Amino acid sequence: MRHTFLLFLAGALAACQPATPTEVALDDIKTLRVTGVGEVEVDPDQFVLSGAVIQRADTAREAMNMLADVVNGIQASATNNAALDGREFNFASVNTVGVKDPACLLFNREADRTNATLREGERRVTKRVCEDVSQQASLSFTFTGSPPDRAGDALADFSSAGAVRLRLDGYRIADLDAVELEAGERAISNARAKADRLADAGGARITGVLDLNGYNATYSQGTARPPVISTTGAGESDSMIDAGGPVDVTALNLEAGKQTVSAAIELEFTYE
Repeated sequence: MRHTFLLFLAGALAACQPATPTEVALDDIKTLRVTGVGEVEVDPDQFVLSGAVIQRADTAREAMNMLADVVNGIQASATNNAALDGREFNFASVNTVGVKDPACLLFNREADRTNATLREGERRVTKRVCEDVSQQASLSFTFTGSPPDRAGDALADFSSAGAVRLRLDGYRIADLDAVELEAGERAISNARAKADRLADAGGARITGVLDLNGYNATYSQGTARPPVISTTGAGESDSMIDAGGPVDVTALNLEAGKQTVSAAIELEFTYE
């Protein structure tokens, strides 16, 4: 993107230069260094969700097969949602672990507490060896979709399909380069306007641009903290759907969705 901006900058600065370049001794050049700033406030055109899929079964293979079924259902729900213009999934690697007997784990926890308070001569409680009672397969994912006001639909659809720990992570701008270029152009105009005012105040006039001393563009990704639709299991969004449709997470996070892209540029102008 920085290369693209420099090409754009070359054209923008050319307009500031005299029509016929002339060579002048550096000691004779009068310069004025000015910093210009530009900002572009824009509504994002994408939203980002994160979530997880967790399945348990007697064997790791069964758990992974069940997990694959849920993942396929989540992807199908996004594909079948005609309100979504853009859909992009990113899945982490599948993780499988053994699930210990909860009763055994509880016994050992109580044994630790008891042993920690034993008096002299009292017998320690022997802890048990806890065996796996099931296998768990899990993975996490992120989903980037558009338009932003359909985030509620996606959250509800994914929860109904079996996803857990769903949340809206924030909003994004798809073509950020174009917005940064616009902010850079405004920064150049701001710098030229400042230079013209300063030169005019001193009875001089700007004759061109000698150098670009610095350029910086910043983009603050807005965060969003909507209600977590599902934290421990699947299907919790059913009650929300029955109550009149998916929660409007975009309305709840309208201010969080607004994005600002800023640019600062330092130019050295020549004047006479």
